[in-house]
Amino acid sequence: MLRKSTVILVSSPQGGSGKSTIAVNLAFHYAKQNLRVLLMDLAVYGSLPSMLKIPIRGNGMSSLITALEQKEEEFELTEFTGLFHDAILHHESMNNLHMLLSASPLKMEKLTANQTDYLLRSAKSENYDLIIVDTSSELSERNITAVDHADLILIPTLQDVTSGWKVLLYKEILDNLNVTKDRIGLVINRCSKYSAFNNSEFQLELGCDVLGEIEELSKWVHRYVNVGIPMVNARKKRAASPFQYLANTVMKRLEAGYER
Repeated sequence: MLRKSTVILVSSPQGGSGKSTIAVNLAFHYAKQNLRVLLMDLAVYGSLPSMLKIPIRGNGMSSLITALEQKEEEFELTEFTGLFHDAILHHESMNNLHMLLSASPLKMEKLTANQTDYLLRSAKSENYDLIIVDTSSELSERNITAVDHADLILIPTLQDVTSGWKVLLYKEILDNLNVTKDRIGLVINRCSKYSAFNNSEFQLELGCDVLGEIEELSKWVHRYVNVGIPMVNARKKRAASPFQYLANTVMKRLEAGYER
């Protein structure tokens, strides 16, 4: 049984590893399963509006950060509720999919650990079934605080030595933050039979499970992203099925963790 306000953090030290694509597709898949989902963008250069072809309406994260900056003492959660609701964008075709869009890069860069903690606690207080958090690749107070809130950290990585090395170093950081391996899952993106990179050896080296392998689908990803269609909604089964499989595997992992 899924616990209320479960947080899935999509995080990777490698830029271009597919974090936003994975976060968006998980959110849409779960919303289609009638779960109440919040897709939260903590990336410095948020890409959700462009990926989903939605206009930036309202103030989003920007208004919340401004309010937190101007308040000398911390808000009570109940006092912050109205501001939070105003900042949320409801997807036009899926009533149970809500989005909290990233602020400007300057505001996101200045987001402190305390402010990030408050934003995530506010999101949890709304009793979403799932909160899916997209991040950027830098090591920052904002991202480390998000790690603390995560029930599961999905780490997308590419099939090359440089990406693998960065993920190994990132795993060391997570170890130092006392993140246990059952809270981590790898997603190997853009898999190719021509790569010499061995996913099984990588999994063994990190001590974390590979929850999904997504083949090289760049052509299809670009095609659908350009028209604002998530891959899980793609008519082409080959494009949709890896993301659907990943979403189902992640859900089983979360449910199994709560049963232990």
